[in-house]
Amino acid sequence: MASEPIHLKQAGARWFHSHDHHSPNLSKTSLGEFFTVVLSAGAYIGEIWPFNHRFYRSGVYVSVFMTEEMKSEIESKTRFRFRDPPKINLNSTGGDHG
Repeated sequence: MASEPIHLKQAGARWFHSHDHHSPNLSKTSLGEFFTVVLSAGAYIGEIWPFNHRFYRSGVYVSVFMTEEMKSEIESKTRFRFRDPPKINLNSTGGDHG
């Protein structure tokens, strides 16, 4: 992940990922609307992953650093939705592995 802006971190911001079926797609209209609304809300764009850049309107997945209030504002104005990023646990505490 990219580094977080201090002012957002102090406001309680955290990372979110765009939701699979409610993400922008690879078109000028969709990406333009997404980035305009997210940046206008004061959120910070992290990483951008086009699912398949060869196909017009392919899904684009974005990580965004923002507060819950920013998330609510963006979701109320657009069709875009966000979810918590996946968590990976590499050290399982269950069972006997020895």
